[in-house]
Amino acid sequence: MSPTPVSTAGESARLNADVLAGGAVCWRETHAGLEVLLVHRPKYNDWSWPKGKVEKGETLPECAVREVEEETGLKVHLGLPLPPARYTVGKNLQKHVAYWAAEVTGDPKLQPENPSEIDQVAWFPVARARQQLTLFSDKEQLDKLELARQTGSLHAWPLIIVRHGKAFPRAKWHETEHVRPLLAVGTRQAMALTSLLGCWDLQQLVSSPWKRCVATLKPVAAATGFRIKRVNSLSEKGNADAPKKTLKALTKLLHKGRAVAVCTHRPVLPTVLAFIAEHAPKRLADHLPGKDPYMNPGEILIAYVRPGEVPRIVELERFRPIDT
Repeated sequence: MSPTPVSTAGESARLNADVLAGGAVCWRETHAGLEVLLVHRPKYNDWSWPKGKVEKGETLPECAVREVEEETGLKVHLGLPLPPARYTVGKNLQKHVAYWAAEVTGDPKLQPENPSEIDQVAWFPVARARQQLTLFSDKEQLDKLELARQTGSLHAWPLIIVRHGKAFPRAKWHETEHVRPLLAVGTRQAMALTSLLGCWDLQQLVSSPWKRCVATLKPVAAATGFRIKRVNSLSEKGNADAPKKTLKALTKLLHKGRAVAVCTHRPVLPTVLAFIAEHAPKRLADHLPGKDPYMNPGEILIAYVRPGEVPRIVELERFRPIDT
């Protein structure tokens, strides 16, 4: 099952599954080749990928990062999404497990939090891991990981589009538009985005200079220590006056090749989505939102970009903070 649809592991699974879980295929490159990390559960006597169930108020990416740390001791950032697993548990309950690739550098200590749940954590070469995995279905994530490595997509980086949090109603605002602020719920969305966006290894924050966009990224900036770069062409007026400048700003970010979160407005999203469609295969472009409002306040769209002389978007996902 491919993670291609933009409704993704986030919202579609939340509607259609009884049990949600997240996990990751941790990988590293050594002199001997590609290796992946497996965990052993003594209760089931099986070898599998680190994963676990979503906790209240948690998104699937946040769950995956937390579960990897609890089961292996590793603090990871998410990379390319991998095929999810879906199966029946308990009394005919449908379980959906979202997976991502997660690169591990160096040789950090492996230390599961609860040895009664995970008693062994070990690196395996891909061929050995294929034999070691207990469930045949777990090999699907491994297949995608190997294919991504062969096609140059394993090192894909995230270009994250953020629609600003819920703002004071436009119709009731009688001052200058660029200072229209977030509502209290919008501020809560901005705070929640700090944890969600922290699942990826962000290296830059870019925003429309208008107040509600900057305020949406401010908690993330405080958490990361990054300065928010303000780009006029990402504002409503800037895009309306010169959409080509908006495209130029996005093209510059695409070719810079750094994980970045870009906060903008609903009226700018058609320009942004057209840009993404232009740099993505049709199978992805066809799933991009095509109707107003395109994205919900506080929602993010992650475009995974394969690096290279001609960068290409190879996967898409959408998420929004929970309980905001």
